[in-house]
Amino acid sequence: MTAKRRYRKREIIILCTLFISIVVCSGIIFMNFRQIQDAAPDETFPVTKRDYTILITGVSEDNSFLKQVSQGASLVSNFYDCAIMYYEPDAYSKENNMNSLLDYAGFINADCVITYLDRDAAKIEPPRNHDNEVIPLITVGHYLPEVSSTSHIGINYAELGLSMAEEAVKYLNGRGTIYLLNTFDVNDYYTSTVLNNLVNRLNQENEIKIIYFSSSRNTDFSIEDDVRQQMASSGKIDLVMTISEQGTVLAVQTLSDLNLHAKTGLIGFGDGKESLNYIDKGLITKLFTPDAVDIGKKAVGEFFEYRTNGSANNYVTADFMLIEPGIKND
Repeated sequence: MTAKRRYRKREIIILCTLFISIVVCSGIIFMNFRQIQDAAPDETFPVTKRDYTILITGVSEDNSFLKQVSQGASLVSNFYDCAIMYYEPDAYSKENNMNSLLDYAGFINADCVITYLDRDAAKIEPPRNHDNEVIPLITVGHYLPEVSSTSHIGINYAELGLSMAEEAVKYLNGRGTIYLLNTFDVNDYYTSTVLNNLVNRLNQENEIKIIYFSSSRNTDFSIEDDVRQQMASSGKIDLVMTISEQGTVLAVQTLSDLNLHAKTGLIGFGDGKESLNYIDKGLITKLFTPDAVDIGKKAVGEFFEYRTNGSANNYVTADFMLIEPGIKND
């Protein structure tokens, strides 16, 4: 009987120990949970307690540029009491198009949308919120007058053309041959403004000759073939100039194909990751690019102008930068 009592006493002690352990552990877990709950409002305050939510989004090709726009918007978000949301769609998603992105803005009930336009963008209508009210749409990238937007933030195209011409004159010391590569319709607002100011300035230099790209009538030739053949048959070219991301990338590839990088300079314009990658590798002599951070700041400012006065500026000029290999922005 004595042994049996000792055994039962040991069982009771073990059970009591387990019970106390459970109570202590439960208390610790409960206290930690309360601490997490107390900390949560402070951590989420910048998003949930802001007066306005601005969505920045665009198709996958524009992500590197829009990320910098988002950085600029974030720098002034505290001043304007805005929460900045950057949405990057999956490059392979079926929803990766402008209409679906604007629908998403309506779904999350955003107060404003900032998005990128390329020159081939189809006509789009501003999204609507849960109350079926139009959400202000601020566009960046290429200016398309036919797109209905609250405001467009872009660069001064006339000033860009003049600045590119001045850099060309400086590079050539006032003498040499320029191959001017433009693959777009000259009736386009951006193209015509840049080219007119660029060419008018270069024409003031008596010892600078300009060779203009012309598309072949042979439909079997690609634009890459046209550019390669024309550059190869044009004799000595001292400088290639381009006014678009696509043209700059094409010029780099053509100079590489013809083994001309050591002999021919390249002054271009670009707003994508390919051109920035090429300038880092030293394959571009000088690269003009929009100041995406400045664009982001001004886009948020125009939204605030709209909320305050009921209207915003149709076109707002932002800065552009000149980048050279191994040299920080001018």
